Amino acid sequence: MKSSFLLFFLALICGYSYVLSIGFKPYEFSYLLKAMPVLLLAFIAFRQKSNALENTLSNKQTYAFILAMFASASGDIFLDFDRSLYLKQALGSFLITQFAYLYLFWPLRDMTSKRRWLMPPLLILTGYLLYQFSLTAGALFIPVVVYCLVLLAMAFSALLVKDNLWINIGGLAFLIADALIGVNRFIVSFEYSTTIIVTIYISAQLMIAWGLLFHYKASDIARDVAADKNG
Repeated sequence: MKSSFLLFFLALICGYSYVLSIGFKPYEFSYLLKAMPVLLLAFIAFRQKSNALENTLSNKQTYAFILAMFASASGDIFLDFDRSLYLKQALGSFLITQFAYLYLFWPLRDMTSKRRWLMPPLLILTGYLLYQFSLTAGALFIPVVVYCLVLLAMAFSALLVKDNLWINIGGLAFLIADALIGVNRFIVSFEYSTTIIVTIYISAQLMIAWGLLFHYKASDIARDVAADKNG
């Protein structure tokens, strides 16, 4: 478990190091630094798969998480090369990520969650943004619509995950980061957009990964300790 925590901390360091390095771009191999956090998270899941004491996911869930991370790495690389030129390729990569997250979050849902109140405003906001995107997106509009609908479904399922605030906030943050990409690309560009978007995105990935790879095991340990004390 200690080595997994260290790898997670390394992923965090790499992620926010990339954020700090944005002001120095372009520089060689920046795309590797951007993709490194999710690749490290994939490696953590792979290592945990063979360790019953660490593993919080089934084999199928582990493979889905690793797929999400590799697809995210691909999207990260496309966006690092050129956020406008390779937007369609990045959308395709992250679409795979959203489907993988949907597969992971849906079995964990609690339809009585108090966070359901966030779903109608998010739906209205998404509809408004899609209308705005339709005015300028051109041929990209249909791919953007498809991606936004799947992204929204992912965020809804993340909000409904029971007893896991990491995933709840992480899924919402992912939605916000991608919404800001759309705003910056199709509505109005804003200062420090890349730094703001990447910071939110990396935070979202780290929170989701923590919620999936560590939260439930930590909760189990805490519950067992409490049971021992009460016993």
